[in-house]
Amino acid sequence: MKKVMILISILVNFHFMYSQKVLMSWGQQNIEGITKEKYDDAQTLTSDQLLEKNLNDTTWCDVFLTLNASVNHQSKNQEYLKGLVNQITNSKTTNLRGTSKLIIWDRIISNDILFEGKGLVVENDLFVVAGRANQLLQNLTLKNFGYVNKSSTEKDLVKLKNKWIDFLSGKSVDEYKTVEYKNAKIPEINSLKAVEALIISIQDNQDKKELTKKCLKKIYKLDEMPKEKGPEIFCDPNTHSFAYLSMLFGDKKRDETKDAKWWKDFWATNHNKFVWNDEKGFYEIKN
Repeated sequence: MKKVMILISILVNFHFMYSQKVLMSWGQQNIEGITKEKYDDAQTLTSDQLLEKNLNDTTWCDVFLTLNASVNHQSKNQEYLKGLVNQITNSKTTNLRGTSKLIIWDRIISNDILFEGKGLVVENDLFVVAGRANQLLQNLTLKNFGYVNKSSTEKDLVKLKNKWIDFLSGKSVDEYKTVEYKNAKIPEINSLKAVEALIISIQDNQDKKELTKKCLKKIYKLDEMPKEKGPEIFCDPNTHSFAYLSMLFGDKKRDETKDAKWWKDFWATNHNKFVWNDEKGFYEIKN
């Protein structure tokens, strides 16, 4: 089936404010399995069907299409919003498939997602019904009362649900305040959760080797990485990850002695001591 060629009106610019941001580059063409037929079918779903779909989505493509159809057709539907609020306490978890260039830091840490160096950073855990419901509500209302992550407890979810209930009933609700990392070079990677995920991502991984090999073959017609460094190095996600880590800790260029093991040991020893230097725009170790 043919890939979607039209520019889908996904999450228009300001739908990216709260719960998803692009790291380096991303487009709907990166979503595995998306077709024009699937896109068109999703646009015909009723609000009840979309609520049911959100409960049962099993791929990133499925999740994206639910989100897209909801933004396009349900943003003013109060009954739909209330239905999503009722899903906020649903902790059912699905091991999403087809997650290429989807970045959820918790899921990279747990090795449920392979970090490819760039993509769409999503703060909510889309593997969980509650996370998908919260993502939908944030995009439909342009409000943010907090995120659903892998460590969210039942108590956390109830508290978040009550905030949405209050908001929909017309009450004033304080929005979630994100941590500010002043003078950050790349804002999408500055949380300590992102740092940990980047360090996990550079460890030895067979799926990453296969991804690199596939890229070299497809783009450069090569069977292995050349000894002399050229643009081919960007087939290896580690190229991006090492560069990000260097930037986050104030190295002007990559120190080749800081390999995957060095970073793993560095995190294990110091992760409770990292503080963000607002003036310099990188992490330092507090004394």
